[in-house]
Amino acid sequence: MNDQEQEAETLDILWKNWNLPVDEGARCHCFGNTSLYVSINTAGDGAVLAAMVRFPEVKPVVKKSNKTARKPSLPELPPIDDAAWTRAFVGKTQEYGLYPGYPPLPICVRLHESFSLPPGSDIMGWIFSHLEARILINGEDMASFALIPPYKTLYGTPDSGVVCRYDEAEFLASEEPATLFSHANPALVAHPVRIRNSSSGPVKVSDLCIYGEQLSIFGTGSRLQSERLLFTFSSSGVRMAIDSQGRVPRDATVLARPRVSGEERAFERSFELFKAMTRI
Repeated sequence: MNDQEQEAETLDILWKNWNLPVDEGARCHCFGNTSLYVSINTAGDGAVLAAMVRFPEVKPVVKKSNKTARKPSLPELPPIDDAAWTRAFVGKTQEYGLYPGYPPLPICVRLHESFSLPPGSDIMGWIFSHLEARILINGEDMASFALIPPYKTLYGTPDSGVVCRYDEAEFLASEEPATLFSHANPALVAHPVRIRNSSSGPVKVSDLCIYGEQLSIFGTGSRLQSERLLFTFSSSGVRMAIDSQGRVPRDATVLARPRVSGEERAFERSFELFKAMTRI
């Protein structure tokens, strides 16, 4: 089996329709250190599907000892009627869908290293953001789960800023080893980006705001990516648009479609140039 076939197999294993986990307890879908559990409870003429997400726990540092290491025990999950579970009646349905999606809020990606862009220049690369795992019943959304603890942030000034989902990432060139590593992470979606400075002076690029409602998620092998984004910095602000020159790979499979209409999708999002980011 070649690398391309292995990537396609990996994608098919995760993002697809699944049979209900009857007689197997809670099924675990793993996204790195984050786990999404799905369980089923028979209820009369139908069934109730329950799902919950568990983020990795921050464990205290323990001194090493000479004792034989024990295998980590499986996590103890709360009963299915606990408030930690999201539940839905599924009737006679025999399966559920597990598919990627964007957070309901715009995503503000803080770059690990900011950089200065000279006037009249542009640069191309990749950034990655954390997606959400969607549970679908009969093609309709039952719930969507963040795959990292969801924090909010303010992009822009307090009087005219946008409340966003906070994320952070490297700005990467396509040939960097970290790009391939990030592509292989099932909790990340790749955004090919083009950043242009149309102002008369240099600009500092430290944060990028992404509107997931405008974007698709495409699967190519084991990789997930969106359309290519164009960020234009000018004296009046920052504009985000879908780059008309960007091309999606021909073998890509559409796993999530935009949540807004074509007219809204074509509209360029504009922001004031921001001075600071503030956790709220």
